[in-house]
Amino acid sequence: MRQFIFIFFAFFIIKPASSRTLKVMQYNTENFFDTQHDQGTMDFTFLPLSIKKILPEHTSTCLAMTSDFYRNECLKLDWTEEKLQKKIQNVSKVVKSFDEKGEGPDILVLQEIENLQVLTKLMKMGLTGTGLKYGALLEGDDSRGIDVAVVSKFPIMKTKRHSLIINDEVIDTRGILEVHIKVELKTVVVFANHWPSQNNHVSQRIASAELLEKQANLTRGDLIIAAGDFNTISRDIPSPFDFMLSFSDTEEDARRTNPDVGPGTNYYRGQWSSLDKIFIHKSSTASANYESFKILAHPFMMNVSSSTGRPYPKRFNHSKGEGFSDHLPVCIELTI
Repeated sequence: MRQFIFIFFAFFIIKPASSRTLKVMQYNTENFFDTQHDQGTMDFTFLPLSIKKILPEHTSTCLAMTSDFYRNECLKLDWTEEKLQKKIQNVSKVVKSFDEKGEGPDILVLQEIENLQVLTKLMKMGLTGTGLKYGALLEGDDSRGIDVAVVSKFPIMKTKRHSLIINDEVIDTRGILEVHIKVELKTVVVFANHWPSQNNHVSQRIASAELLEKQANLTRGDLIIAAGDFNTISRDIPSPFDFMLSFSDTEEDARRTNPDVGPGTNYYRGQWSSLDKIFIHKSSTASANYESFKILAHPFMMNVSSSTGRPYPKRFNHSKGEGFSDHLPVCIELTI
């Protein structure tokens, strides 16, 4: 009898935790600003005209812009609370469309979120009913005031921001947000990224890749992922992704079995590119379901070119309150 009890107890304590599916989405929401001016940031474009009129630095800042389009938008766009509400509802519609049930992903990684206030509005006014109730955003170093964020259905245990520093100088960019999430008995570590744009030298994106690689190798978790807008294209030489030897690219792995996952996540000047990525750290014990990988491109999210007949992302139209973003989301399911 004693032997039987001992064997049963030993079996009980070494029995592994049951596995579960974890759904992850990455999405650059494009200019997701609130309607208030944040002191010290260049958020002058996305303000109501009533506020723009009383900010003495608004007009001079707009007039200093070299692009006619962005200068006029900065001067004339009336970014009202009503338009913000439309943006919230439209972005939420995309997030909820992850699956047919409208429950959205388990972990959502976002870019171009201005601050914690607008992230909270998105969660409370748009993502209700999804279970996405834990959010993290740490103010970065970007002069425009746009940041990266993580929203989760599971508790967030710890957060940390890693600034991009080159030659002892903090670079005017978003940095990397590290978020530790407790998924039942497992630990998931998410690194949220929004690397310097193509207007910056490739060396800044290489430095971002090196920073990500270093910090990811210093942490521990059952699943470690890096997601975001990496602003990296095939013409970047050397490729910043060559400096991420500890990660695997889920899109590349998925295309080996399904080449028809979509041409890319961003359409610019007639060319598609996959700026948005989800990487898995090779130390992770979790496994990816590559058949589930998709670049989300529902018909309601797309415009159709009158000249080519080909679809491309439907950006948010400020005057009509229609559209979403100039980026498409990336989605995948993992087993942890």
